[in-house]
Amino acid sequence: MNRKTHCKYVGALALAVSVVGGAMPTSGDVEPPATAPQVLEEPQAAFAYSNPLGFSYTSSSGKTDEREVRDPCLIREGDTYYAVFTMWPFANREEKRLSLPDNGSSPGIQLYSSQDLKTWRAENWLVKSSDLPLDSPYKHRFWAPEIHKFGGKFYLIFTADNWLKPEFNLAGNWGAAGYAFVGVADKITGPYQHITYIPQGACDTTLAQAQNGQIYAVMPKYDIFARPIDLSQLEEGKVSWQGEEKKILSCKSGGTDLKVDPKYLEGPWVERVGGKYVLFYAELFRDNPNPADDGYWTGVAYADNILGPWTKDRRGKVFAGGHLAVFNGPMNRKWLSYRIEQDKNRGQLAIDPFSVEAQGRVEVQPPSPGTQTVAIPTGRANR
Repeated sequence: MNRKTHCKYVGALALAVSVVGGAMPTSGDVEPPATAPQVLEEPQAAFAYSNPLGFSYTSSSGKTDEREVRDPCLIREGDTYYAVFTMWPFANREEKRLSLPDNGSSPGIQLYSSQDLKTWRAENWLVKSSDLPLDSPYKHRFWAPEIHKFGGKFYLIFTADNWLKPEFNLAGNWGAAGYAFVGVADKITGPYQHITYIPQGACDTTLAQAQNGQIYAVMPKYDIFARPIDLSQLEEGKVSWQGEEKKILSCKSGGTDLKVDPKYLEGPWVERVGGKYVLFYAELFRDNPNPADDGYWTGVAYADNILGPWTKDRRGKVFAGGHLAVFNGPMNRKWLSYRIEQDKNRGQLAIDPFSVEAQGRVEVQPPSPGTQTVAIPTGRANR
């Protein structure tokens, strides 16, 4: 989450295909065959929205209408949408900032809710720095929070560390970009308990569940890696691995039409759509002889199994911006949540649906300008 430029506005999209249901769980890493796409028809309707969303919060500086967010993650539970995100200030550990509130860190992770994706309210703090003991290993940073629902329980995963003493960190030192932690709750609003360090995790670690029920940690470490993880003993403060770490995606641009390589990959998100797994990832390009090659982009890859093999979308740069999350949005569609990186709206919360064509390729339109209001016919879903 340090080093980020984040997402630009992604234009509205339409047609997609869907998979409903799934096979019974199987053992090991072998997954059942992909279910044939099934089209869901709905009555014609429209959902109008305007980006950026009318979302603001109170920052640790006391500003009551702070609109800049990073790494927004939306999740739908019932008829309510919930949001978590990296709150201002978006800082690393700096000696000169340690006297500031929360030692110069983001104050924590606060949950927000909305019935219509337009009007938002603060729910409660899921993790708050000032409430934690001085030696808490997750007292600072609070980058890239995500909430995932597996088996009726909610899992909060985020990047954090302790900036007061190196020995307060379970790794024994300050993390250059923090460490991965995960907690569990019976309700989306928490309380999230048994927050546990994920050994050998990484900044921006995400969770994904395969069709056979196996949960994976997907971790950016220059390249992107996946590893089966066991969260069944989290309530006992235990996180364990169920297999070896495997590189699933190279940072190099091989397999695409790009002529330059990104500096690194980060912000992964895995979603099952249309009978395939889709991996969204952020990539930073800089220091190239042609400045037009530089920037922060989203790439996409496709696979039948989370452990791969993954095939990169040949476009390489699928749309400008990055570090997104996918959620079940209006009209039975998959939507993206991200932050705008355009002009006066830079850094604000935005959402858009995305499409997957019949051949399985993610389709996005070029970023639309500013605060265009869009009404989208229901058509077909892309769950």
